[in-house]
Amino acid sequence: MAGKDPEREWEHLRPDALLAIRGLADSLEAGDLPAQELLDLYVYSKRVVAEVMGARFDMEFPGMSPEFHRLREELSEAMVSRYGDSVPAAYLAVPYGSKVHEKLFHILLQRFNTEVPAELLRVPTRDSVHTERRVRELRELGLDIDTKKLSGIDTYKLCSLSLDFSVIPKIIFNTARDKKHPLMPRVKLEEILQSG
Repeated sequence: MAGKDPEREWEHLRPDALLAIRGLADSLEAGDLPAQELLDLYVYSKRVVAEVMGARFDMEFPGMSPEFHRLREELSEAMVSRYGDSVPAAYLAVPYGSKVHEKLFHILLQRFNTEVPAELLRVPTRDSVHTERRVRELRELGLDIDTKKLSGIDTYKLCSLSLDFSVIPKIIFNTARDKKHPLMPRVKLEEILQSG
């Protein structure tokens, strides 16, 4: 939903979400809908509610997280400092800088050192099944994000704002692999990363 006005989207989607929720509640109360129709209604309601709540989140999101960008810059500087003279510059790019990554980081930062249910992290992504993967990618950047199950619920907790720079060789190797190692032979890159 990039480029849309979140407030306008919220106002536009809210009536549909209310109707969907009421329809689902009425159908559950009556208990007489065939299973497939009830499931279809549930899936529709879930999608509409995910859209409206995503718009509501976007109304409060400041547009950017300065801390997210500061940490990415810190990681970039460390990568260049350690490997700038020995690895192609294209391999020194810091990955995972999408708006979704930034929003997820923002939620974790707002609730710093507190368990955040995975369901809450799905709000800005409109209930995307890839939300948990995006959080794992934040961990791959060296962020200290703890995961655990509490009462059967998956949670994530941002425990520190200090980056673990030991992930740098893996970041560089994965970037080179994604580019199919065109700028440096894989064996040579592995040698450099293991000795660095």
